[in-house]
Amino acid sequence: MKLNTIQVSIFKKLSKEMNMDVDSYLFKYSEQFIGVHKRSLAELSEKEGDIWINKAYVDSLKDVKF
Repeated sequence: MKLNTIQVSIFKKLSKEMNMDVDSYLFKYSEQFIGVHKRSLAELSEKEGDIWINKAYVDSLKDVKF
């Protein structure tokens, strides 16, 4: 199953925060977040998207001071 519209929006936001286009962001960080290289959103499954988004969220919490 391909990414849903919410996941696509999240990937666009993540790439924008890194000042990258989506494809460059995916290519650079896919190995880190899902263990395989991906070049475009069309190559990501919904499950891979969920894994990536969850890991990115957990990583973002490392910078939060409580």
